[in-house]
Amino acid sequence: MKISDGGEKFIDLPLLTHTKRKMEVNEQGLLVFKASGWNKFEVQYPDEPKYSITGADSQVVTVQLAGSEQVYSEPGTMMYMSTYVKSDTECGGCLNRCCSGESCCTMIMTNTQEELGFVGLTPNFPAKVIPVDLSTINENHLHCKAGAYMAHYGEVEIETNLECNPCKACCGGGGFIQQGLVGTGTVFLNSTGTIMQKVLEEGEKIVVDTDCVLAWAEGVDMEIQSAGGCCGMALGGEGLFNTVFKGPGLVMVSSMTKEKYQIAVAPEPK
Repeated sequence: MKISDGGEKFIDLPLLTHTKRKMEVNEQGLLVFKASGWNKFEVQYPDEPKYSITGADSQVVTVQLAGSEQVYSEPGTMMYMSTYVKSDTECGGCLNRCCSGESCCTMIMTNTQEELGFVGLTPNFPAKVIPVDLSTINENHLHCKAGAYMAHYGEVEIETNLECNPCKACCGGGGFIQQGLVGTGTVFLNSTGTIMQKVLEEGEKIVVDTDCVLAWAEGVDMEIQSAGGCCGMALGGEGLFNTVFKGPGLVMVSSMTKEKYQIAVAPEPK
């Protein structure tokens, strides 16, 4: 039914009712999501942002550099830069980077003039860019899945963490050698799929699929548990173990890792 608003326009009441109902259903769905304690990762820019992220996927991060400022990145990520921004290569800490799934070298892009310069960076595979301010993380230390690092600016050191427990290393989703990012600067991780995050309270536990692990803060304990009984482990599709995180601290997971994506798009054997 349509009614006139006093002029030539008409209002379709069934359409409005349908839209209102749809909004109510969406709000109920959001309530379920909020009750889980998880949040979809959304970029939270600081009051004076130094970077901007563009695109829905295969994203581009543009970093603003003042005079003499630098941005560091893994090789192959530079998409564009100002003419007075000069790039160089650093090979210090090569062993740490190679063991943590990164290239042997790091690209350093420096603004050589006083006016603002810009550098555009993009992941080396179809992925989203995830900025993390390390000054907001427990002990300024973030553990990452090997290969998650893309770039950073400010005070950041890339370390390697050796997992000596073979069960946790093989089945926990982090591997024997994990990536450690320490400092007060901002790091840019890259990962595919939808990124979710949750801040665990003291003693709070959460169970996640081992393939979905992306990053976790210092102070968060990682353990493993069986994915079920014999039938569940063999036929449940979750593997033999799941990862258990115990708080306090931040945990980040992704719905589609690089490895899962590569398997999904790989040609079927003939």
